[in-house]
Amino acid sequence: MNWTDSYMGLQFKPDGRERPFVDCYGLVCLVYRERLGIELPDYTGIFTDQSFATLKKVARTMAEGREKWQKVDDPKPFDMVMLRTGEYQWHVGIVVDRSRMLHVMAGIESVVEPYTGLHWKNRVVEFRRWPGA
Repeated sequence: MNWTDSYMGLQFKPDGRERPFVDCYGLVCLVYRERLGIELPDYTGIFTDQSFATLKKVARTMAEGREKWQKVDDPKPFDMVMLRTGEYQWHVGIVVDRSRMLHVMAGIESVVEPYTGLHWKNRVVEFRRWPGA
């Protein structure tokens, strides 16, 4: 059994931070809390809907918050992969191995898929590691 099995099929909900409803960063918070015993800043109250204005706020918050994480060039399991969807970087996933991530987004339940595949490889912005993780 892989550690990701208990996170498969969680439903997407803006600002979600608890099972069974999470957004992409909420999934990161949930995994860090349950698997690593680390409480991350949860940034609730920002991703309230999927309007362009809200997504710009999310992207700004992510840009500011990522500085708490160490940038890494050789991602390891539980590192955060930061992704661009459209013009802005506002999506994240959790590294599972050297080519796959766990993530959730509007329209899909949480799933493991390659960040090196055609759909995501050109959208990967960077990898970040929480200090002490």
